Amino acid sequence: MSGYILSILGIVIAEVVIDVIIPSGNISKYIKSIFSIFVIVVLLAPIINFINNFKGVNLDTNNLKPDEKLLNFIYKSQVISKEQTIEKELGNNGLNDIDIKLNFSTENNELKINSCIVILKNMTNNSDNQHIDIYQNIYEVVNKYTGLNNKEIIYE
Repeated sequence: MSGYILSILGIVIAEVVIDVIIPSGNISKYIKSIFSIFVIVVLLAPIINFINNFKGVNLDTNNLKPDEKLLNFIYKSQVISKEQTIEKELGNNGLNDIDIKLNFSTENNELKINSCIVILKNMTNNSDNQHIDIYQNIYEVVNKYTGLNNKEIIYE
């Protein structure tokens, strides 16, 4: 940066010297025009250097790695949201106080629901139809939000 300031100072001094030495007339216009172009080049030098340096920057996105803590937080939030949604829909169907626990894993930065644990010990059935198949109802709701089949749903 100090070199840039010294260059500008040198240009100012050179311009004063040129004004004193060169007599007025047609040739002084040409010399001042050439000197003006030189001044513009010196003033734009930092911008030209910045552009040249920026071309050398390697923006290789193949080496970028996701923040694992952030991804785990997002996955856990998604799982908790699914659990709450399933519990709410079961409650709307008259099956209250059922706890849903989803077991999940992450493969290639994608969330995969592996199984579902349905805890029935506190369940109350407030459905108008007391003869509904509770397990079929639970399966349909869990399957709707997770895609799990009956073998992947564990009842406790």
